[in-house]
Amino acid sequence: MTDYKGINTFDELIEREHGKIGTDSRNTYEERSQMFIVSEMLKEARKESKLTQE
Repeated sequence: MTDYKGINTFDELIEREHGKIGTDSRNTYEERSQMFIVSEMLKEARKESKLTQE
């Protein structure tokens, strides 16, 4: 289990969980996070436009 004592910011938490910027683990995390954000934005835009996948 990861020790979270001494973590004061979200950036410190992400670094502890996924490594420093530029590492493979961090890059994968950042990429998946961005894909999730975009997919949620598209989902919301479809709801507002009353579009379906029909």
